[in-house]
Amino acid sequence: MKYKVIDNFLDEEYFDSLVTLFTDKEKSRDLKRRDWNPHTAWFFISSISHAAVVEDNLFYMTHTIYDDNIPLSDHFKKIWPLMSKLDVKALIRIKANLYPNTQTLHEHPMHTDYPYSHSGAILSLNTCDGYTKFKDGTKINSVANRILLFNASEEHCSTTTTNEAARFNININYIQPQDMKEQYD
Repeated sequence: MKYKVIDNFLDEEYFDSLVTLFTDKEKSRDLKRRDWNPHTAWFFISSISHAAVVEDNLFYMTHTIYDDNIPLSDHFKKIWPLMSKLDVKALIRIKANLYPNTQTLHEHPMHTDYPYSHSGAILSLNTCDGYTKFKDGTKINSVANRILLFNASEEHCSTTTTNEAARFNININYIQPQDMKEQYD
């Protein structure tokens, strides 16, 4: 499994603005600030990783930012600097994920994001005991401002968290030139 982990991926100010966008980090600050949005809509997803059966009442919340060639959220323009830094050639999907706290850490089922060669990026918005795991057993811990770059057409899974209220991340699926080469080799 080829992957790359980069800590402190975004400059602190931009990263903090993304955290504020999806969490209540800035709740104690002046609520009149125009750039603070306490109303990110989170949507309940009853199955994780395309699982046909809902197990152990595990669920997650998602906020889809871009899918099917359409920006679906006002947050798209705020995410765009992240796309530029990743040098995305063709965008497939962007979504924010919220995995709620569970008493026991749960690994979700292994899955691929799409059945064709493409790149994936997972930006952790908070540090917690959750992680992304690859089929070979490699675990990449959730650390705030850490990005995981990988082939999202290879099996991987997510987890819940036990030591924070929730595990927050931004998941991006996109095409790079090497993805096209792998697709047609």
